[in-house]
Parts: sequence; C-alpha cells; structure tokens
Amino acid sequence: MTPALAQVVALVYRESGIRLAERQHPFLLAALDRVQAGAGPEEILRRVGDPHQRKQVVTRLIEEVTVKETSFLRDHGQLMTIDWPALARQAQARGAARVRVWTAACATGEEAYSLALLASEAFAPAPPTVDILATDISADALARARMGRYRSRSVRGIGPALRARYLRQEGDGLLVGEELRSLVRFARHNLIRDPFPPLGEAPFDLILCRNVLIYFDSETVGRVLASFERARAPSGSLVLGTADVLCASASRMAMAAAPPARLPVSPGRTLRQPLGRLPAAARTPVGAPEYFQQGLAELESGDPAAAVTSLRRALYLDPHFGLAAFKLGGAHEAVGDLPAARRVYRQALRALEQDDEAEPFLGQVDLADVATATRARLAVLS
Repeated sequence: MTPALAQVVALVYRESGIRLAERQHPFLLAALDRVQAGAGPEEILRRVGDPHQRKQVVTRLIEEVTVKETSFLRDHGQLMTIDWPALARQAQARGAARVRVWTAACATGEEAYSLALLASEAFAPAPPTVDILATDISADALARARMGRYRSRSVRGIGPALRARYLRQEGDGLLVGEELRSLVRFARHNLIRDPFPPLGEAPFDLILCRNVLIYFDSETVGRVLASFERARAPSGSLVLGTADVLCASASRMAMAAAPPARLPVSPGRTLRQPLGRLPAAARTPVGAPEYFQQGLAELESGDPAAAVTSLRRALYLDPHFGLAAFKLGGAHEAVGDLPAARRVYRQALRALEQDDEAEPFLGQVDLADVATATRARLAVLS
C-alpha cells in the first residue's frame, strides 16, 4: 500500500468509521475513479487539502464506499419481535403521545418504511401513533429514500396483500403510499461525527441499527453503542443485527449499551440459556460447553485474560466448537493480542463451514450470523 493510499484509507476511517482491509483496496481505487475519473490517491488528497474542495470530495468519497444494500422486511423474524403496543404504553407512561423510533444507517429507506408498515398493521384499525426518524450518512441514499420508489427485488419480502395495501404500481416500480410516508422523516446523520441523539431530537423509545457495526473496528463499536445509550429513553430499546451483536460482543460490548436485541432463532430451534449467563450447575467446568460458558461470564465481568484461558480449554476439548473460537478471538482482541485473534477467527470459520449440528448453543445463534461476524472481524483486523 502506498503512503497516499494509506492516507485515503485513514480519511475514510475518520469520516465514516469504516475500516477498509487490504483486500478491499481495489474497491477503494475504483471508488476514487468514480469520485474523479482517472484520479488516484494523490489527486484525491490534493483536492481534500483544498479548503474549497474538501467537503465536496469527502462527501462524494463516503458516498462511494458506503454499503447501501437493503430490502423491505429484511430479517423479518427480528422485526416481528417488536412489541408496538408495549412501546405505546411506555411512551404514554412518560407523557408522550407517539412512539419515537430511530432507524440509523437507513440506506435507501426500506427499513424505515417497513417499520411504518408493521406499526400500521399493529395499531390497525386505529392510526399508528409512531414517529419514525430515518438517518444515513449518504445524501444520495436519502434522496432515493424520500422518493420511495423501489424495484420488485426490494419488495420481495412483502406479501401480495400488504403490497397492495401500502404500495402502488408506477411504471416498472412500486411507490410507497402516503399512509407510510406520513410516518417517516429522513435526515442526514453521521454515526461517527454527529451528536446523539441527532440535533433537535428527544430520546427514542426504539432505536434500530442493523448490519452496520460489522463494518467498524472495536473502538468505534464501543463509541457508537455508548452514544446510542444516550439517545434512548429510559425504557427504550436498541435493536442490532445479529451479526452486529456478535461483533459487539467480540469487542467486550455485548449488548451492554441497551436492553438486548431479540435474536432471531432458526426454525425448529428453541432459545435456551442466554449467551453469557453461567448457570449454577456449570460453576465447575467439566467439558467444552461449561468452559465456554465460564469464558462468557469472564468476558461479561471484564476479565478477558481469564476468558482466554477458559475458551482455549473449550477449544482444546472440542476443536470444532466454532462459537467458542469466535468468542476466543474477541477475548484476544480485548487483551490486545491481534495476531492470536486473527488466527482463532480463521479457526472459527473453518469450524463453522463444517456446519456441525452437534455444535453447542445452536439454539441461541445461527451459524451463518456467527460466520458473518467472524469475517467482519477478520476484515477489520487485516
């Protein structure tokens, strides 16, 4: 990596929190070319150094490197756990007439409109008493969100009846109806640089930030989660994507900033003992599952060095225990041993690719989510 490219990578990190691994540098170079045809890192840095051009160039660069892939009712099972009547009661208890919702990093708006749809269904036939703020770092994404026009691929998660009720056909696309639009406000917000809650906003009853933390490093994850804590009402909830929760846990931030997100459970599996809780029967480790639970308890108590020892013992007894390997990687990160963290994360991926149905704790997380979080940590540490 050239010194100029390294400076651009650092610039992206400072402005967006996104850490671009070496394997992503070709993607970054292509993004620079889209910012200015034929421009390399040196030219981009020259323009950033010009006070008259800096804001425009940095904004355009962040537009090009941020991920905007989403769809309606994405991770449907998780969204269905939102208890809208309970949120309304909480809002009323603090003297508010409406449930205040913030969906952060909303991309092109599909999640915001999905929340409006679910709230409308939950409160029907009465009008939904919700106010949804949807924010993103990308002005382009927000412009598309305000248009509310989507291709069929984006709405494939909506059944025909709901689609007919809330969307209307317009040419080769579908347009969000006024019933949902009236519940959603869009605004630009940078999770790394802007205030929490956003300027002019009161705390929120429900905050969603899904599939975002996986792009951040450990320090940034911690700052963002602490900021969300300041932005939620005392009885409010924070919902993270499952892979985000796992990444946060790997950074010693496991759901500590807010009430835990309800993790989706794979069909046919039941949720057993919550991760991180050490049952009384397991106080004295005798096998891999018990050492694993002890390691989780040690992580929760702020003793990652002890967790390293316990999780190593779990892996020694069961080398294919992918979830234990993932948590061990997080423990190594917490004590600052990044080479060991990378090594164990790779071991976790190898174990997870075997999809061993005997893996302990499958009832609590989905292997695909653990694999996604593992790849994200490896990308950050590369």
